[in-house]
Amino acid sequence: MVIPALLVVVLAVLIGTGPAFISQRTEALPVEPTPYVKAEDAGATIYNLALFFVLLVTATAVIYIMFTRRRLLSLFLSFIWFVLSVGVFQFYVIMYYWAGFIDEVNAVRLMWASLLFGALTVFLLRRRRGDLLLGFLGSLAGAMFVWLLPPATVVALLAALPIYDYVMVSKGLLGKMVRRSRQMSPSAGGGEGGKADTPLFGFVVRLKTLSLGVGDFVVYSMALSFLAMRLMEYGRDTALIAVSLGAVLIYFGLKLTVEVFLKRWGYGPALPFPMLLLSPLIALAWFF
Repeated sequence: MVIPALLVVVLAVLIGTGPAFISQRTEALPVEPTPYVKAEDAGATIYNLALFFVLLVTATAVIYIMFTRRRLLSLFLSFIWFVLSVGVFQFYVIMYYWAGFIDEVNAVRLMWASLLFGALTVFLLRRRRGDLLLGFLGSLAGAMFVWLLPPATVVALLAALPIYDYVMVSKGLLGKMVRRSRQMSPSAGGGEGGKADTPLFGFVVRLKTLSLGVGDFVVYSMALSFLAMRLMEYGRDTALIAVSLGAVLIYFGLKLTVEVFLKRWGYGPALPFPMLLLSPLIALAWFF
């Protein structure tokens, strides 16, 4: 049911933390996380957290307003995914070039190739195909956040996002969009629209029996990448075990989500249970 999605997340985490696994170094990349602050103090963490959620709520509100305007929403989605896919592709080119795994000539070629990759992503999106590619890109973005944001901000986000997810799905705009989507596509099954076609495509990854939000992939990958990066000092094996155990805990968290939320509402937030099960590992990595 969700194993292909988890494999995509784990693959993205391994790519995202690859330089650290190979060299066991986790130096900051020469990329500024503008407009976020790289400091670790409480004030910087609160600022980063507030900025993240202001942007997230604003984007959610814009999507909600556009939701019934299908053509406008399609154009907006195409633009967002083009920018995201090109940006993520280029970030990893820079990261692997900085780590010494790509020479300058090939790095330049790949930077230009990122535009073609962005066009391919938009083409698949317009054809309503490539679900797992969207999940993969979301997962790569999650690992990217771990490189760009201070660890304190990452931990704060991992603690706050499940709460936000529950509130927004149960009582907020995300839940309203899910319910409206189910009314517009009554044949669609699953957690947020199922494998059948859904107006939410582009925001969700359709699996066989349910759908997961692209944002869920981002957060799962962020959590597993954080574990890998923090535990790398104890060796590659420890980091790999933590990633594997984390993926298993996410799986059981999703099983709980199906049993508790999907059977009750027909949809539900996919972050609270997985992140609750992951929280001891995250705390261990943060404090030790």
